[in-house]
Amino acid sequence: MRHLLWIFFLAGCTFLAFWIVVGPWFPKNPLVVFLIFLFFIVPNVGTVWMLYLSIRHENHPLPFVLGAFIPYAFLWYYFERVRRGKHKTRESLGATRNA
Repeated sequence: MRHLLWIFFLAGCTFLAFWIVVGPWFPKNPLVVFLIFLFFIVPNVGTVWMLYLSIRHENHPLPFVLGAFIPYAFLWYYFERVRRGKHKTRESLGATRNA
């Protein structure tokens, strides 16, 4: 159920971005223009962050590297993997092997 909610959220963000680009609406308010600017910049910064963390800390980074190119997937990675501590990092595996 939780994965389905994430899929709907990511699809909704992608649809909103598509509507902003293709739709007839043109913002004139500087605050709205800035918020739209952030809406399109944040996924790029999040992708780089997710790529860095997944390559550096995941045991099998390929699925996360591929998933990083889905818009706003870094939010899923943060809330489901990093924040909850569900990912097994190289450091945590090394600590359990030495113990």
